[in-house]
Amino acid sequence: MNLFQEYEKQQGWRDWARFIADIPLTANDTVIDLGCSVGDVSNLLSHKVKHVVGVDINSEFIAFCDSRKTCNQSFAESDFQNIDYLDIQRTFGGVNGVWASYSLSYLSDPLSYLTSLYSVLNEGGWIALLDVSCFISGNLAKESKYFDRVLAFEQASYRSGLYDFNFGAKMPGMLQQAGFDIVHLDEDVFDLELNFSGAATLEVIEGWTARLARMKKLQAFLGEEYPNFCDEFLGNLSCETHEKRGNVRFVVAKK
Repeated sequence: MNLFQEYEKQQGWRDWARFIADIPLTANDTVIDLGCSVGDVSNLLSHKVKHVVGVDINSEFIAFCDSRKTCNQSFAESDFQNIDYLDIQRTFGGVNGVWASYSLSYLSDPLSYLTSLYSVLNEGGWIALLDVSCFISGNLAKESKYFDRVLAFEQASYRSGLYDFNFGAKMPGMLQQAGFDIVHLDEDVFDLELNFSGAATLEVIEGWTARLARMKKLQAFLGEEYPNFCDEFLGNLSCETHEKRGNVRFVVAKK
């Protein structure tokens, strides 16, 4: 399973419409979808707003989105730091909304970026963030011999600026620091793959198997124990006693 196939399969595990229902969007909004992936959220938003600009650094994702875009959708291959917001403002008369799902956790300085987004948004504009909170350790049994080490790996990843495994828990505070007002918060979002109770489906196990296979830094961190860790991790996901632990968070804020 390649990365594109992984992301396409994951769309069926996300209740995007549920999140969009909690956003104070209007039919006149121009919305930026940060990290648009294969474009499912961009498509849903395009039915409710004036225009959607999807942004992703993955050229394969952007080519796919371009191949099926509607007249009120635009897509750009770019990292977040190089988006030409002034051009978007000139073209569409401002930016009214920002959607970002599982993408800002890759930034080394998300607070500065959120502050810049605040300045870009029209007055009364909104931002909606969906992201993870320790989703590796959070899906591992707490009594596991790997739990403390995996949590340490997640914390080290944040300190190095590579990826913040606990970004979801920090989103409300960062948004408030950037000047936004929180209007909706869910700190324990149900997700069929990342935050659920009971045994995972076979498809979800296959998805996690693919994810673990490409987590080279965690593999290097655990060394020769990695295969045993993966077996234990997937075994925990397959167990009826598996419980969700707030591994996915969703927040909406306004300027």
